[in-house]
Amino acid sequence: MKTLLLVDDERPFLLSLRDGLAALGDRYRILLASDGHEALQALQGRPVDLLVTDLKLPVMDGFQLLAQVSRDYPYLPVIVMTAFGTPEIEARLTRVQNLHYLEKPLDFDLLAQTIETALTTEARSYIRGITLATFLQLVQMEQKSCTLKIRSRDKTGYLFIRHGELLDALTASAQGEAAALEIIAWDDTTIEMDTVCRRDEKAIAASMSYLLMEAYRLKDEAQQPVSAAMTPSPAPPRPAPDTRLIEVLQSSPAIAEYAVFDRVNFLEHHSLGAGPLMHIDPTVYLDACQELVAFPGGVFRYLLFNTGRNGRHIFLQRQQRRVVITLRKGAKPEQVLAALAPSLFSA
Repeated sequence: MKTLLLVDDERPFLLSLRDGLAALGDRYRILLASDGHEALQALQGRPVDLLVTDLKLPVMDGFQLLAQVSRDYPYLPVIVMTAFGTPEIEARLTRVQNLHYLEKPLDFDLLAQTIETALTTEARSYIRGITLATFLQLVQMEQKSCTLKIRSRDKTGYLFIRHGELLDALTASAQGEAAALEIIAWDDTTIEMDTVCRRDEKAIAASMSYLLMEAYRLKDEAQQPVSAAMTPSPAPPRPAPDTRLIEVLQSSPAIAEYAVFDRVNFLEHHSLGAGPLMHIDPTVYLDACQELVAFPGGVFRYLLFNTGRNGRHIFLQRQQRRVVITLRKGAKPEQVLAALAPSLFSA
């Protein structure tokens, strides 16, 4: 019996899908989730043979879910439920897709047929979760704003997207269009997603569609096979998180909320309900404070903000990470700094 995970925030719709699939006999075990967070909990709880998800979800949307699935469950077949704007967009996605997709409102018979196709041995031999090209086309169609952190073996790059339009890109050796073409052409990528676009200025004039086609053209000219057509190889390992730092942030009674960013302000971790902290640009404040190290008698360690209604926020950094913390009422900054000192200020 195959296990299917169905994800949608409309409960009646989910139940109707479950009942329809149950009517086909004892072929499927059905798991339900109403958002991306619940879906990840279900994936962690037991083996799943197929994921069927909408893109518009609360708490953690479908894009964040797909990004994490591509990284942690790279061989899981996926069916995306979404609405395509034009037949041309659908045709473009068909050429590069590594997932199945269905247009809402769903045709149930087509859904059942697509599930069968996705679960066949032949289909599973080439499905490798979500490719970067597919993910970018979905982002473009849904006019999503986000920052994507792309990893491929020992390389890391960033794509900054607003309303489905690529504003800028960054790698260790390039920026702008050159960096975008480099990233899109990488093989065996994993995707991390920050729901905020961390750039304001547009540095890339070309459209997303053009960049996708151009990257693959350049790759073909270099006689490198497109990864979607290759036998999938294992995904590159994700760097281990700063577990000690996260443990202290989560366990400290003095901390109400927190957000952890990398060197380009990509949001790496955050507490539940972090809300406004997730949209902050910590580097603006921390870079300005670095000038204070020239003052006699001290070294910059943290910045304390006092805001309305007795709100207090600490900005600090550890090597390549920036941390923003909201203190609980009555908590003392010294308590937080003392708890964080071993993980923040050690070499």
